[in-house]
Amino acid sequence: LATQPDNMSRVPSWASSSEGSICRRRSSVTNTELDVIQAISEAFASLDKDGSGTLSVHEIEVGLKRLMILNDPRNDTDSICAALDINGDGQIHPEEFHSYIHPTVDSYASSGKYLDVQDIMKEAFQATIAEGRRSRDEVIQGFMQAAAQTADAHSKQAGWAMPLNKKWMHKLYDDIYDSPDSPDAPRYKHQRGGQYVVRRLDELQDSHLPTLKAKRAREAYLSKIGCPDQNALSKFCTAWQGKISAYRFACAGPMEV
Repeated sequence: LATQPDNMSRVPSWASSSEGSICRRRSSVTNTELDVIQAISEAFASLDKDGSGTLSVHEIEVGLKRLMILNDPRNDTDSICAALDINGDGQIHPEEFHSYIHPTVDSYASSGKYLDVQDIMKEAFQATIAEGRRSRDEVIQGFMQAAAQTADAHSKQAGWAMPLNKKWMHKLYDDIYDSPDSPDAPRYKHQRGGQYVVRRLDELQDSHLPTLKAKRAREAYLSKIGCPDQNALSKFCTAWQGKISAYRFACAGPMEV
């Protein structure tokens, strides 16, 4: 089969049924590149409910809910949009959708499968959703385990008479992962997992700040989230980062010898 076309203007714009529902394209075992392009166009148009030529987050979520049962619609949609929205402008353009879905369509065509639009999108989306859930789990489970570890260490040191205030930990979680207001934070939550969270935890662990301005900024940040001091922040960030690494290692499984 030919490789992905360079110019998306070659992709036809015809697609969905009169009701705008996801339709199924049937093809013979002799799938051609035109069949592949038409299947991609059909898939895109089936999601483009308003006919704008781009897909919004809402349109992706509606399409996902028609295709499959979602346990976590908001975050699963976020994972799909993060994979689709290559330029990060909040809209999914035809060429971005083509780049994402083409390998799955091509795989169907190469093996002589029917180019069933529903099945193609399900297969592509399910793989992305599974990866998104794994990414969220490592951050969330790492956070919960670090919070529990910190609370346990506090109780041993201070006793149950002085329970640990965890509110600032949850504010830290929101600030760097769930709902950050930093301009350099990635648009999608899925993109804030992994390297972004680890980098932010690295930054916040560092107590040796080079300038007075940086020190004052850190003091303002501690006040913002209600953290008692830099030492508490450093210890918790170290614990959270360690739990993320441990989760990744456990998910990777034993190395083959």
